[in-house]
Amino acid sequence: MGGDDSQPMVVAQRLRKVYRGATAVEALRGVDLEVRRGEMVAIVGPSGSGKTTLLNCLSGLDRFDGGRVVIDGADLTTMSDRDRTAYRARNMGFVFQAFNLLPVLTAVENTEIPLLLQGVPARAARRRAEEMLETLGLAQRARHRPDQLSGGEQQRVAVARALVHKPAVVWADEPTGNLDTEVTHVITELLVKTNREGQTIVLVTHNPQVSERASRVIRMRDGRIQEAARAGVEGAAT
Repeated sequence: MGGDDSQPMVVAQRLRKVYRGATAVEALRGVDLEVRRGEMVAIVGPSGSGKTTLLNCLSGLDRFDGGRVVIDGADLTTMSDRDRTAYRARNMGFVFQAFNLLPVLTAVENTEIPLLLQGVPARAARRRAEEMLETLGLAQRARHRPDQLSGGEQQRVAVARALVHKPAVVWADEPTGNLDTEVTHVITELLVKTNREGQTIVLVTHNPQVSERASRVIRMRDGRIQEAARAGVEGAAT
């Protein structure tokens, strides 16, 4: 990770996003946000409040219409699309509700993708991917394809893929949305353990079981941050 340890990991200033269709919808209305290094931040709020839009703009998956985003000292605002894509591959990890594993690849092949994209030699990438899967209790499933894994196992593979290249920040969009309560607990504990080891995590969730384990909860409504509080001070939004 390349930034100054005294600086925040994520900084958004006056972030605006407008979706233009038959009528323009302002999805983000001048959002200011800082995430410290090593924080696990949960973004909560009703459907349509701008949670996922914020996550996508912070991570550079979506363009934004105004404002500035700086990740680990790097200003995404000034990067070309190509540079932003390359920066994302090197410095970010992603966990999605739908897992987004490549169906023709095994668990270990899915996990090693970020390393191969970084130019890590194939043998070293395979070794690190196998070690990560073993850490997450999936050593026996490393040669299985996604359709041979349970939903919880697939999400653990997705988490392994997000973590294997030691990214500056992991973004998680409803990482337990398709999982039952027991598996949600397993994935949540996995994220908490990773965070305690120093990984910065920003996640979107509707699930209080997940948000109450974060260091801080940010509540959104109508494209704005309503409040930011330490987790556990209040119940999560529905």
